[in-house]
Amino acid sequence: MSVGVILPLIIFFVMGVAVAYVLWRVIVVGGELRRTAQRERATADIAHRAVISLLELCEIVDDLRRRKSEPEAGAPSLRASTDALRRYAQEAQAVDVGSPDDELGTGLVAEIERAQRAVALVEHGRQLMLTGTLDRVSEGETSIKRGYLNLVHAREAIRARGEQLAREAAGDPGRWARRR
Repeated sequence: MSVGVILPLIIFFVMGVAVAYVLWRVIVVGGELRRTAQRERATADIAHRAVISLLELCEIVDDLRRRKSEPEAGAPSLRASTDALRRYAQEAQAVDVGSPDDELGTGLVAEIERAQRAVALVEHGRQLMLTGTLDRVSEGETSIKRGYLNLVHAREAIRARGEQLAREAAGDPGRWARRR
């Protein structure tokens, strides 16, 4: 074979490898962008659902705190909220497992767990109020008030994190590609 035949074949082969590499990188980066956007949307959705649940729970706890409702009336709602918050935390952890940057849902999980502790504090106060003794009732009221404030703060933190994730999901789609 002469140089006139081999040289064009080598050039064609090198160009083919370069094109294949560029195409492969585009596919890989595009897949990463798509998966990251899906995770952000899923996490923002979890945050939105958690905020709605906490809004409803805050109304119930506020009524309990102001003595507009009896302690027995809040038990089913507190149990349902505890279960819902546990599911939201599990969903957020599942979304966070495959995240390229480990902070995607971590802050959200921490705030949901904060809300779970607040619900537990409200439940503790509700149980104390059911005992009927004056000391326990006042301690229960204090626990409910603290739990209510913790719920409000956790709800606002979850809302802020959800809004941040929604802005990131709707924002610049090329930010992950530039990071690499």
